[in-house]
Amino acid sequence: MIGRRFWLFLVGGWLLCGVTVVQATPKVQSFQGPGGMTVFLVESHANPMVEVRLVARGGAAYDPPGKGGVASMTAWMFNEGSTEMDSATFQEQLAFHGILLDASATLETLTVRLTTRTEHLEESWSRLADGLLRPRLAEKDFAQAMDEQRAQIIKDQEQPQTRASLRLHRMLYPDHPYGLPVVGTLESLARITLADVRRFQTDAFHTPDMVLAVAGDLDLPRLQGLIDRHLSGLNSQPSPLAAIPSVPADPPVGGAKTERIEMDLPQTTLLLGTIGIRRQDPDYYAFYVLNQLLGGAGLNSRLSTEIREKRGLTYGVYSHFVPLSNNGPFFVVMKTKTESTNEALALLNQELQRLTQEGVSETELQEVIRYLTGSFPLHLDGLGKISALWGSIGYYRLGLDYLDKWPDRIRAVTRDDILRVARRLLEPQRFDTVIVGKSP
Repeated sequence: MIGRRFWLFLVGGWLLCGVTVVQATPKVQSFQGPGGMTVFLVESHANPMVEVRLVARGGAAYDPPGKGGVASMTAWMFNEGSTEMDSATFQEQLAFHGILLDASATLETLTVRLTTRTEHLEESWSRLADGLLRPRLAEKDFAQAMDEQRAQIIKDQEQPQTRASLRLHRMLYPDHPYGLPVVGTLESLARITLADVRRFQTDAFHTPDMVLAVAGDLDLPRLQGLIDRHLSGLNSQPSPLAAIPSVPADPPVGGAKTERIEMDLPQTTLLLGTIGIRRQDPDYYAFYVLNQLLGGAGLNSRLSTEIREKRGLTYGVYSHFVPLSNNGPFFVVMKTKTESTNEALALLNQELQRLTQEGVSETELQEVIRYLTGSFPLHLDGLGKISALWGSIGYYRLGLDYLDKWPDRIRAVTRDDILRVARRLLEPQRFDTVIVGKSP
């Protein structure tokens, strides 16, 4: 189940970080469901399948103070039965009809995923309604969820990149929910009760703060009927969960910190990070292009060319950013031999400095833009990806024309934009650093 294994900082970046289009985008129909819920439908009758994503306000940033992990526990328990079925019976019903139903907690959202054949739509939506309106939330299942969460936290402490990510988030966001792991800590889990999960589940699923995105083999009247029959009982009041505190924009240059975590490993993991931008920032598109140029996947980025190909100091190096409602993090990740740590770190900082001083050539910029505007269909090769994308578009209120306008917005990025945004956000003195491995 995704909700049981989901970890905060491995967010699927392309859904939130940007998309591009080189052909007509799938036609989307939108309407307002019961209680103000936003609904999207993308019809596709090629196969008798339907994918659903329900995105609600209820991620880890909304966990009660001192009780990190409540959102993740709520997601874990989503398909563990209803008031009429215990967990085993509920799971048997899902398996018998070939239905996939689970939930996952991210930093800001609680997302439910439903996959079903068209012939089982009524059954699958009935089980979806069970999780939303009639959850069992039993003590036995709570204890199992708690055991699995604890085991995952302990296991993650053995993973150098996860440990580095946890430490770096805390350095970047020392007094903010963004600095805490989605699954919580051993200490915070000890303070969570089943009553906390029940309260969080009730508070999260309020229709004014929910987006329902559906893709597949059904039409608008049938979808409206399913919603009316199964989801009309959802709470139509705004979510009582408090707003996420704001994050200061553009932290000042200087004061960057470096911390080391000793682990007896053959390689050293380097993780550099700074506070980036929010999803609605005017520099979003320029920053997306800049990230792709610096350390994105799919072509020879500057970091890969200089550190991996020319000098052989790493098998892989990349950068990524997570735009959120507030200013999300930007990372550079690299692994290198222990004896090469200082050299690799110096080269990485050198490339950041080069970007802020020189920017990029027109040829380099156009190569990146062509890659971005040509690669998007790879991200829309299934109903699940389409429904997930529209769930994100709806939740972050990006607009029905988001996909149609994306290519022109990417193509509009100029060399001046790249230089300006690099100087705004990528000065090396802004980056905190975590080093995991043996001391050189």
